[in-house]
Amino acid sequence: MDSTDPDRVVRLIVAETLARVADQGSRGLGEVTGLESLGGPLREVLRRALEDRVPLATPQFVDLCRELGLNRDDIDLLGHYLLTALLAHHVGPDALIRVGVLLSTVRRYLPAARPPATPNARPVPRRRDLRSDNSVVGRYRRTKLPEHLPSAPSWTCTGCGREWPCATKQSQLLAEFGGARAALAVYLGSCLVAAAQDLPTLPLPRARLRFLGWLPRARI
Repeated sequence: MDSTDPDRVVRLIVAETLARVADQGSRGLGEVTGLESLGGPLREVLRRALEDRVPLATPQFVDLCRELGLNRDDIDLLGHYLLTALLAHHVGPDALIRVGVLLSTVRRYLPAARPPATPNARPVPRRRDLRSDNSVVGRYRRTKLPEHLPSAPSWTCTGCGREWPCATKQSQLLAEFGGARAALAVYLGSCLVAAAQDLPTLPLPRARLRFLGWLPRARI
């Protein structure tokens, strides 16, 4: 990433991400009203991720995603466009991994799917209502970052000590990314690049099999 003006790069990445959403007319995301209000908060959490500040996400960002009615499919699609924009700006594999962790963390606090609209449906709680709900925000603040993360430069799992991604993490990634195979493949590809640099004696075919070979193939 251009270290001379990181804020400008972050602004460009978020602008490109939201522009891709608008240009593609993405089903689901295209139906979200007020998605442009996500720009400023998304820039803030992206700065935190790129600067390796903890926590990567904030309760306020999760609140806003819920207020906008985003679900896990929506955040997967948004993450796909965000990671694509990040790759174009050459932010480096470590930053891509942190953004992947950010997306996975936020995803855990969103509903699995948007419920169908009904005439008597209750309105989505506003942000202040979510802050007062200790069962949501309080639990979010107490939750640690996901376990079974990669430990560089050995690329062993922090949760079980096996080669990363271990079987447990593979299952977690499939659940976290849902059907967004493209976003998951981009994330794992960035991990592969970083691991290849840290483990120069690891044969490339074996590295590809380890990081990407377990992904389920798309149904034709």
